[in-house]
Amino acid sequence: MTNPSDMRGTDDAAALQVETDHRANSVLEGMPPSEAEPPEGDVRSLESIGRGELLRRRFLRNPGALIGMVVVLLLILGAIFAPMAYQYEPFERDLRNALTGPSQYHWFGVDENGYDIFARTMVGLRISLVIGAGTALLTTVLALIVGTVAGYVSYKGRWGAFVDGALVNLINLFLVIPSLLLLMLFSPVLQQASWLWLIPLLAVFSWMLTARVLRAMTQQLVRTEYVEASRFMGVNPVTTIVRHIIPNIASWIIIDTTLGVSAAILGETGLSFIGFGIQYPNVSLGTVLQAYNIAAPWTWIPPAMVLAALVISVNLMGEALRDALDPTSGSSRV
Repeated sequence: MTNPSDMRGTDDAAALQVETDHRANSVLEGMPPSEAEPPEGDVRSLESIGRGELLRRRFLRNPGALIGMVVVLLLILGAIFAPMAYQYEPFERDLRNALTGPSQYHWFGVDENGYDIFARTMVGLRISLVIGAGTALLTTVLALIVGTVAGYVSYKGRWGAFVDGALVNLINLFLVIPSLLLLMLFSPVLQQASWLWLIPLLAVFSWMLTARVLRAMTQQLVRTEYVEASRFMGVNPVTTIVRHIIPNIASWIIIDTTLGVSAAILGETGLSFIGFGIQYPNVSLGTVLQAYNIAAPWTWIPPAMVLAALVISVNLMGEALRDALDPTSGSSRV
């Protein structure tokens, strides 16, 4: 707080400028710019840089981020446009060339059922991308709702502790449920339905660990002065969570969502590989790998490489994003 007895007028301000400005002070005038003023790349030159621009610089400085973005972009473009331009359909048979290797007509070869592997891989990649992104977003939404509510109400007396305990027990219950067995149980029921039902099924059994982390982070933020002031002023709890809590944990949420895409893709691929995921007349990377022949490497190496490239590139982007958002990492230097 300003001391009333220490108020300064305009004359004092002008004298202070003369003392500190090297252009108006004869003593500082002869000093080199590096000693009289901060260098161009110092803090003063960064005042005009917004947070978004700062994160973009940190993110693009990481070589893994560039590699991941290029690979993901190429795979997305291939999944969208390759099935349109390719001459074979995913379920079009060519029995005369069954179990033949890559050629100018069949780029990835043909499996023993006469299906073109490249056509099935690109269509399967499209479905796997949709399931991975949709599952990651839905998982984040579920974890965000449960985690922030549990952490916010935990300090609201007896009823708050009761709600927090109920939500924690719900998380623990879903953690001990054998999710794979339940997914296999529901699979025959949903075989006649749309493959999009796999997104909520995977998300229902994937949100628990994220919710526990968000609950712990929310409990720390509830103790801060601005959140307590908001509560004492009678602000709606939903407004407080949206305005003060979620923005402070948004960085971790973005990172977790990005890494959750690859986890969802692997989960869907595993279910489809054992026959409990994507079913005919649709195809995914898991169903392509399901028709492998160990004696014919072209039946499983190309789709496996596409899957590995997708998962690794998404993880590279997630790691680079984490380093960009983490102020303690080496990439935080501008």
